[in-house]
Amino acid sequence: MAKPVNQSDKADYSDFDARYLRQDSRFGVERVNLTAVPEIDISPFLLNGDEAARARVAREIRDAAISIGFFYLRGHSFEPAEFSDLLSWGRRFFALPPAEKNKIHWNNSPGKGYIPPGGINAGANPDKDKAADQKERLYFGRESALNESEAGQYTLPSQWPDEALLPGFRRFVTGYTRKSVALAQSLGHAFARSLDLPETHFADNVGRFAGVLVYNYYPPLDAAMIERTQWSFSPHTDYGAFTVLLQDQSGGLQVRNTAGQWIDVAPIPGTLLVNVGDMLAMMTNDLYTSNLHRVVNVSGNERLSVSLFVSPPLLAQLRCLETCQGPDNPPRYDPVQAGEYSRSLMEQYHRTGRPGIAPRTADRLQAKP
Repeated sequence: MAKPVNQSDKADYSDFDARYLRQDSRFGVERVNLTAVPEIDISPFLLNGDEAARARVAREIRDAAISIGFFYLRGHSFEPAEFSDLLSWGRRFFALPPAEKNKIHWNNSPGKGYIPPGGINAGANPDKDKAADQKERLYFGRESALNESEAGQYTLPSQWPDEALLPGFRRFVTGYTRKSVALAQSLGHAFARSLDLPETHFADNVGRFAGVLVYNYYPPLDAAMIERTQWSFSPHTDYGAFTVLLQDQSGGLQVRNTAGQWIDVAPIPGTLLVNVGDMLAMMTNDLYTSNLHRVVNVSGNERLSVSLFVSPPLLAQLRCLETCQGPDNPPRYDPVQAGEYSRSLMEQYHRTGRPGIAPRTADRLQAKP
């Protein structure tokens, strides 16, 4: 179990919890107090399963998204060797000398590249009482289109380390990203069905989901030496529609349940992890939970995870879904452009080396009173 961090600025979660009530009369639902994250097999949406199987998966996703916003994913079509290779490539990259990693620094081409410990502007955190998260990251855009109509609209060139240093790295990551984005489209169909919408709703109305692949490297933290506000990744919610995560076996990830308890999201071999992000929560009028989660790596080992952050196109206008509002349940949020929303939060994260934490999470989307 991840050890709690002694924070001097203990977050007040009351505003956040007001968004996700245990008994939500707006929708007539109850958020179940889970002590473990559920597992869901997505294969009926990848293998053209029958209607009954797809409906069952959609119900399972709906239940998980309402109660905790997280679920383990099986039936995703990836082989164990692909996961092992993906993590191995990441360890090789982060073991490179700092000078080599900094050749593809984020500042060279914002939106992709390497971010060193402490964030883009390490040491410039304006809030000295809150130490920057202890991690390194490597961002990749999706360079290959799934079809001709996507070319130039959903693709983004990336920065890559010298091929001589990591021969084969670019080819492998490009292929893995392409396969991950295809999985994200199937998840989009499943999420739409879970909301009583046509399976192609998101593609038809906000555009096909795009993805940014990010390696996350966490050095081991000494529990006895952790600063009072020190995290591997401080409490936050994800900004996009949803995230697909591969984590190694080190542990350290936790999510908050409806009782306000932090529960471990232990790695389960052969699974991916999916969590709801702010954009999907907003579109569902807070029916689906974009939940607080955090990482503290006191395993004694380096920790590696790989995130596919899935979002609509930057110019997409996000608004409340028709199936998530009514006369007694008006939209909580004004429409917002996807790129504008995520850009402001990313700027804050890069300025401080920490994501926006709990007290500010509730008003990220400028909820109406």
